[in-house]
Amino acid sequence: MEMAKKLISFSFKLTGALGKRTKYQETALAQLRVETIIEENVVDVTPLENEPQIIDLNDDTLLDKISFEDENIRNSVSNLTAPFLLHMASLKLKDFAMEDMLREEVIAFLEGIIEGRTFSYCIATHAYFLRSKLEKTSIRRLSRCMEQLEEVVLGFDCKKVCSRTGSLFQSGLPPMWKQQKVLAEMYSGIGSHKSALDLYEKLQLREEQINSLIGAGRYEAAEKLTRSLIAQGETPKLYCILGDTTQDITHYERAWELSGESSARAMKSLGYHYFNIKEYRRALVCMQNSLECNYLQGGLWFTAGCTALAIPEFETAIKCFQTSLHIDDEYSEAWSNLGACFQKTGQLRKAFSCFKEATRRSFNNWRVWENFLTAAAQIKDFASMIFAYRQIITTGQKYCDEIILNSLVSAVRDNMTSVSGEEGIRYYDKIIDLFKFASSKVTTSFDLWRSYAAMYLDVDGREDVGMGIGYLIKAYHSASLHIEKSMEDFLKCTECSKVLHKYVIAEAKDSPTYTQHLQSLKSILQILITKGHKLSESMPNEEAEERKLILEYLKNANQQLEEVEEAQLFV
Repeated sequence: MEMAKKLISFSFKLTGALGKRTKYQETALAQLRVETIIEENVVDVTPLENEPQIIDLNDDTLLDKISFEDENIRNSVSNLTAPFLLHMASLKLKDFAMEDMLREEVIAFLEGIIEGRTFSYCIATHAYFLRSKLEKTSIRRLSRCMEQLEEVVLGFDCKKVCSRTGSLFQSGLPPMWKQQKVLAEMYSGIGSHKSALDLYEKLQLREEQINSLIGAGRYEAAEKLTRSLIAQGETPKLYCILGDTTQDITHYERAWELSGESSARAMKSLGYHYFNIKEYRRALVCMQNSLECNYLQGGLWFTAGCTALAIPEFETAIKCFQTSLHIDDEYSEAWSNLGACFQKTGQLRKAFSCFKEATRRSFNNWRVWENFLTAAAQIKDFASMIFAYRQIITTGQKYCDEIILNSLVSAVRDNMTSVSGEEGIRYYDKIIDLFKFASSKVTTSFDLWRSYAAMYLDVDGREDVGMGIGYLIKAYHSASLHIEKSMEDFLKCTECSKVLHKYVIAEAKDSPTYTQHLQSLKSILQILITKGHKLSESMPNEEAEERKLILEYLKNANQQLEEVEEAQLFV
């Protein structure tokens, strides 16, 4: 390739340019593109005939292609230079593991070819084929991916062969049956098993044909075809497929025996069978046997870890999850489960690190953030607790955790030392900001309002009794909706009224909110007494102890009400 580029004085490189990808994007951002330079005019080949139809994206958000701000951006890509870009794309796909950045690089080369539209049929077809393979992971591009690949595959049926043979050898175009196989795999991936079955049958790919029959629910046809293939020659894989079809584990055992105890597929299927019926120890043994035959099974290492957790064998589970992550470290559930194992074994710092990695790979999953929040609380990382709690609410959850809120209040009230050595009181303003944000999203949580009030009532040097009483009143109203039906809510309201009585009676008489707070407390106590009597009357006879407890609380509430009414006389 280097020698050929010198012969025609051609060069290319990946670069960036400002552009937009979506219809509603207002600010242009840097977009990856390929820049081509050709120094001499070279005689070009005739433009292609019967080009495969270009399928538009037709998405309500994404543009068909990147819209660059500089309208003069043009690539000097021709029939002579297009194969360089095509082969560079192919080499990158062969030499490197597939990642998002690599996918963007390869698509940049392919778009450089597609935008030119003056190439041979073979080069254009190969470019569309590779782009379709890369776009199948994108939900918004999946429809175009399927339609474009169908157009490419159907194009082989055209009778105009001679006009399409130009640049055949330079293009590296895969044979027709490979392209049809990729299309069949895409059909299977989206659940269109009938379409996949037709292609597999045409290509005489029997094992894939059986899998499509199973996917379509045609188990009898799949079993019949499998047995006919076994009659022609027994193989461990066919017995494994027969086991999948009939759900008879003796076929997996036969496959294991036939392979000389080397079939990873047989032990894997047997392990999943025992896992599904909750025979976890037998399942773990089978999975370990499979992994000894084939180490590079990231998904099976993960399942083996889950199986060990269910037994439980935490050290084995840790080894399984770690190995799974060595194979694929983008698996957020493996990071979460590994963190849970470290928590169970008391390795809290390692657990925190694992949950942190899980949040990076599943940023919008609130359950992952909840695990991270719990781990941060265990090691007293107050900054991470604040950030994680805010993130959970940002994902749209009406989230409230009494233990976490109380621990944040305790951090500043008792001036605890954080994991980084900082004093807890330094986090006071950040925790107040968190309560402001949380209370704007979760407006009816008793625990949230009570903890918010404690930040103004219990922290030395930061007292604001008026604010604290206001939030305590909101806490009471959050729990007062069903006092007459719930003993739990009645006890919450009773606890809240005691604290309110303590602070309202002790409030300065010249305070501008003193009169208002007295009246609010009076109304709260009156409602509490009325609904408390209803709750007591509705209780069955066998709950006499609870009724007695309610009456004692109501007696105290009556005394508090008398004190409030007396205080109002002197206002």
